[in-house]
Amino acid sequence: MRIHPLFFLLAFSAFLTGAFYEFIVLFSIVALHEWGHFTAARYYGWRVSHIEFWLFGGAVVSEEHSAKPFKEQVHVILAGPFQHVWIAVLLFVLQSFIGPHPLIETAVHYNRIILLLNLLPIWPLDGGKLLFYVLTQLISFQRSIKVTLWISFSCILSAIGILLIEERMTLAGMLLAVFLLVENSLEWKRRTFTFMRFLMYSVQRDPEKLKIEYLSIDPNTPIRRVLKNVHANRRHLYILKRKPGLYIVDEQECLRMFMDQKKTSLRMGDLPKILH
Repeated sequence: MRIHPLFFLLAFSAFLTGAFYEFIVLFSIVALHEWGHFTAARYYGWRVSHIEFWLFGGAVVSEEHSAKPFKEQVHVILAGPFQHVWIAVLLFVLQSFIGPHPLIETAVHYNRIILLLNLLPIWPLDGGKLLFYVLTQLISFQRSIKVTLWISFSCILSAIGILLIEERMTLAGMLLAVFLLVENSLEWKRRTFTFMRFLMYSVQRDPEKLKIEYLSIDPNTPIRRVLKNVHANRRHLYILKRKPGLYIVDEQECLRMFMDQKKTSLRMGDLPKILH
């Protein structure tokens, strides 16, 4: 378990302002949210490196999240927001028996805020990760990373602008916005590493389970450029026009040449000579 410095700042401010009990309620809801992610990830056998708590949220960190089947990815992500459903039901039942109480009303408020916040299409929130997973089913993996982060950056900047214009920006809101901008900047710098990790996973996956798509390609195209087109849910067969006819190259062969044999400078037209 790791605690982000912003979390300690929030705890200290809660202590100074006399909102310690409210802080305990907030932390409890965040912990239950992350417990949902954690149990789902462990159910599918993911290797979880740590659980991190930061301002108004947290994250179950697993380096495998981008190299798992789509069904598992969605289940692990939705397991967090699902916790807020039974929390809301529990709070409703408590209100029915106990009646109105400030701490229960605070819990209802925080439960709603954390749920809505996490569903925003902002990385690394649940909504941002869910957007990324959906995009990987529609476009190439590498492009999915870029599109997700561009949308995420746009949403953060738009939210900051709206809050400033409406004069509703608070210290906590500004700290959260800065944290999200930093996280997105770091993820942008890590995008090549994330993509290479996905290619390693793609070499080992079963291509027979993937939908086949045929693409015509110039034999002079470098393999490294072709691999930018790798998708999470399909397998490409590349058609090379060469005398005396056509030649088909499996995307898996390109992956093996690039990742296993380290032949990074090959062109697509070189593969028929090597494979035969």
